[in-house]
Amino acid sequence: MNKVFGIILGIFLFFGVIFFFGGKQLINILSNSNLGYFFIALLTQFFIIFLYVARLKIIISAQKYKLKFFRIFKILISGMAINQLTPIIKAGGEPVKLYYLAKSNIPATKSSASIVVEITSELISFYVTLFLLIIFLSVTKYLTAKFLYIGTIIFCFVIIGFFFAFRFMLDKDKIEKFIEKYVLRFFKANAKISSKIFSSSLRNLFLNKSLCIKIFSISFLCRLLEFFRIYFIFLAINFPVPITLVLVVWVLEVLFSTVPWLPGGLGLVEGGIISTLIIFGIPAPFSSSMLLLDRFLSLWLIVIIGLIGFYFLNKEIKSSYR
Repeated sequence: MNKVFGIILGIFLFFGVIFFFGGKQLINILSNSNLGYFFIALLTQFFIIFLYVARLKIIISAQKYKLKFFRIFKILISGMAINQLTPIIKAGGEPVKLYYLAKSNIPATKSSASIVVEITSELISFYVTLFLLIIFLSVTKYLTAKFLYIGTIIFCFVIIGFFFAFRFMLDKDKIEKFIEKYVLRFFKANAKISSKIFSSSLRNLFLNKSLCIKIFSISFLCRLLEFFRIYFIFLAINFPVPITLVLVVWVLEVLFSTVPWLPGGLGLVEGGIISTLIIFGIPAPFSSSMLLLDRFLSLWLIVIIGLIGFYFLNKEIKSSYR
């Protein structure tokens, strides 16, 4: 009930903030937008999703399991949709992906290892890209020195965190002891076999250099395509901006979306980014128009397709029991 209330409140805040800043000019800007550029931005977003599916398929294939591309697409997009609908990032979508992978005849130990590797590549690409952009934008005076200081401190903590996380994940004995102490007490004794399979699978995936190069390359490519999506949306509303402002928008979207808030950061992301863009000299109607289109592609489109995928996955599972 609280989740439904949060979604409804978030939707009201989303449109409230957009139209508060955009006013009547918002409709005029959108009606005169360049559909060609918007279509390119749409294709860019679909290509990002395609790469996400390809990344997960590569990880699953590395464990000698075959799953059809469209099946992985439905599982992945469903998980992404649930992630967008939960206030805390990755709070609900990952268990959804694990559940449907298990229903696709992939053992829970193998699917769990796959999801851990997928999340790791995604997080590293985000934090590395974010830190490099904060340095660049601080040097070029698009962001204040405070962003650089805060970003450096956060990045150092992240690097330290990943260092110890990798040391832990590459040590099979530590993983098995952790699982046995904090997880297996809720299960039967023979579940110890599963902990050994999981730790072994995780270690093998991370030590597979060819696999790591592929999935990290895909993750960083997705970040680059996100820049292009924002750039083409600015062109779609007939308001071309320098690439530095595109980077600012991406950084702000990441920073505001990581704050625990309403589902999808609704209201907070819109208000924070539009206010910042106004400071950079972009008129409020254009700022709100750009964000409305970008959020449609990066948030609402994923939620809509994801819920459709969620419906068909459940339908397939129910039909398999008949």
